[in-house]
Amino acid sequence: MEQVCSIEIVRDGKDFVARVRMSDGSLKEYRNQIFEDMLSEMVIDLQEELGEF
Repeated sequence: MEQVCSIEIVRDGKDFVARVRMSDGSLKEYRNQIFEDMLSEMVIDLQEELGEF
């Protein structure tokens, strides 16, 4: 089994923030006041990024 990313989700005032650290060390941040919108954007990006695995 191989870890491909680590996800941290926090609340920053009115915003939900997801920080995704990829196995190559890169970091992406997603921010939105609507939790579902933030998750949707993150999942779409991860599907594109990890579709190569």
